Amino acid sequence: MKTIYFDMDGVLCDFNARCDELECWKPDVHKCNWNKMKEIGPSFWSDMKPIQKGLMLLKKVKEYAEQNPDIEIGIFSAVHLLEGKNGKKAWLKKYVPFIPNDLIKIINNGNFKHKEATPDSILIDDKEKNVENYRNAGGHSVLFSQAKSIDEMFDEIVSNLQ
Repeated sequence: MKTIYFDMDGVLCDFNARCDELECWKPDVHKCNWNKMKEIGPSFWSDMKPIQKGLMLLKKVKEYAEQNPDIEIGIFSAVHLLEGKNGKKAWLKKYVPFIPNDLIKIINNGNFKHKEATPDSILIDDKEKNVENYRNAGGHSVLFSQAKSIDEMFDEIVSNLQ
């Protein structure tokens, strides 16, 4: 069985836009104000706007997986706050309810996604460092980018399945 994992923030949902909308950036630096996000609670995450390109890619991969029973789709995201984990799970139920709970991984720190890499897994992520580390740890990965077409990213995913 091969598993294709989609990151959430920056791939399926717009974390940065939500930070802009609720003014959750620390002054003078482009870093999250986690205390403010914790105060807002799970709705910070559950009400993030979807990234249409990411959802369209996921839909295309889902259709492919339905024709190939040895492929499953999962979510691999990160947030250290319980409010964030609960909010992300609510977001997933709203936008991608077909992904089973046992294929949803929400770890505390995205820098450690590579520790879960296997030769039968593919990570779709918007952070080059995560993509590179995952690949170096023995998994496959595809960089999600607004500069790439959906077809281009889909072709990369399929070529990694071979």
